[in-house]
Amino acid sequence: MTATKTLIKRETINFSEVERYVAAGRAERSKAVHAALRALGRNIATLFDLHAAMQKKVSFEPTIKVAPKH
Repeated sequence: MTATKTLIKRETINFSEVERYVAAGRAERSKAVHAALRALGRNIATLFDLHAAMQKKVSFEPTIKVAPKH
């Protein structure tokens, strides 16, 4: 009877593939952050537009007038 050695092949880490996955994750996160910042910027711009429109419609004149001197 002949003894046969069973060859155990272990998985190795492919570092270039890991780097590709990490870079792809960074790109996706960057896209999401930029989209969120653009949405926030649009909301702030809308608030400024609304504020400007309200200032045009409502005049901020004082309600108490200074009495004229006699």
